[in-house]
Amino acid sequence: MPAIKVGSRDLLEYDASYGVLICRDCQYAIQRSALQSHLLRHKIYRDERQRLLSTIGQFHLFEPDDVPLPTPASLPIDGLPVISGYRCTVVGCGNLCASFKRMRRHQSEVHGISEPPNASSHARTVKLQTFFRGTKIKYFEVTSPKVPDTAGGALLATTGSDENGNKAGDEKHDGKRHDEETPHAGGAMSMAPQRVPTSLESLSGSSLVDLDLETLAYFHHFTTVTSLTLPSIENLRPAMHYWQTNVVSQALRQRWLMCGLLAISACHLAALTDDTAVERVHRERSSQLQSVFSAGWQETAKPDTAMVATGVGEEAKEAGRQINCILRCAHWASATSTLNEGIVLEPSAPSQLQSIMTTLCGLVIPNFTLYHDGDLQTCNHDDQEEMIAQARNLLIMRSSSDAGSFRPFSLSHGTPPALLDRLLALPSRMAETFGKPEDVRDVLAALSAIATLIECCEISFSSDKAEASWRGMTTWLTKVPDHFGRMILCHSAAALVVLAHWAASLVKRAEHCGCWFLRGLTKMLLRLIVEQLSSHDLAVQGLVESLIA
Repeated sequence: MPAIKVGSRDLLEYDASYGVLICRDCQYAIQRSALQSHLLRHKIYRDERQRLLSTIGQFHLFEPDDVPLPTPASLPIDGLPVISGYRCTVVGCGNLCASFKRMRRHQSEVHGISEPPNASSHARTVKLQTFFRGTKIKYFEVTSPKVPDTAGGALLATTGSDENGNKAGDEKHDGKRHDEETPHAGGAMSMAPQRVPTSLESLSGSSLVDLDLETLAYFHHFTTVTSLTLPSIENLRPAMHYWQTNVVSQALRQRWLMCGLLAISACHLAALTDDTAVERVHRERSSQLQSVFSAGWQETAKPDTAMVATGVGEEAKEAGRQINCILRCAHWASATSTLNEGIVLEPSAPSQLQSIMTTLCGLVIPNFTLYHDGDLQTCNHDDQEEMIAQARNLLIMRSSSDAGSFRPFSLSHGTPPALLDRLLALPSRMAETFGKPEDVRDVLAALSAIATLIECCEISFSSDKAEASWRGMTTWLTKVPDHFGRMILCHSAAALVVLAHWAASLVKRAEHCGCWFLRGLTKMLLRLIVEQLSSHDLAVQGLVESLIA
């Protein structure tokens, strides 16, 4: 039965003989569970993606372990790369390996054959293919059609070997993982770190140039995909131009900046894949790259003399600030995952909340300082008249809402009614719970923060685009009074309750709208706040219980 091509660009090919769906661009089969994310990798969105999934739903796709394998006499499967490998000729074995080094290991471990005088007598060269990659890799032998012995024929090689017989791009063996192997999922964005096969090495006894293709893969992903997802800072829009041009230009001059850029790319790939093994690989690689970036970033914090000596200008420092902020967010967001055992959480919850808030501000305000100790700096000053005005507007709005009249603030009604009602009811609920305050400034700061939160919800919910949700979330941070930040540092239950509502509404909204580097941050923020409120009575804890559910 002939293969069926689907997609506007014939991207996918269904082979009914083996029950597999092959991505012609990526040259491997896609598991059904990874189809959604894989189509996103190729920038296939919404309507087209749903049409494709509907068509694919009619196909019978085998799970990787159930796919029937071709016989050795079969011609190569169209759409899959052919590599040179070895078949073990020990009687009753027939094991397939992609490199002679791996074959020697197999014969030593399985057959007890250790460095025979003529190792080739126990193995023969064959042509191999595999439907899947990563932990599901399983080689099968094929018979290649004869090709003329020409220079063009040499270019058909997809892998080369080093002096030890190692394949340039393949260190997998019958689906078994080894410590030095890098799994590659059949899912979307699963560009696990590995050496990509190259035909250049087959043209010469020595490599023409020592290219690190893993690094290039991460760099390519950043410039073509990740840079399009990162937020802009004030006066540096559009964001795409800043990250694709300004930051990349600086990274090409500073190795530590490049490592930071690549660490973000690895984090992004980890967030996009559904394969836990691949996610672990990307996060470990990101951690390695981030350690190099952090060393360079710390150098810029030294006196200006050191900065001049290392040739780091203000643009590079600003790029470093931005990269540092993204990486801090990404690692905080994934800190609750078992894949990130190496992330050490700060012992003090208020300190963590301070770090998170200032880090997010650093992604919006140029030259914003990330404080590790001391007071929490927001981006707004304590203007008591402004706080009184915002508090008055909030109370008026609450009264108008109770009376069913038109709401002030010129709201566009983009905020979901349930969320708006919850925020409008929050002041009275807090008043009933906390009673008479000790400091009137605490009341003004909390009311001002709630009023600002309502305004920022309108910004966030004005569009489903990530930019609107990001702007709504960060605008709140830049507009709350400094006194509110000090309340958080002082463990003020009232401030923590308002902060919890910000996390449950605006941070969560940003997560859902595509800010991948915030994924999981809502959960973490609420956990930290609940821990801080655990010493208070049940009435206080009840103000945030509904948000956790």
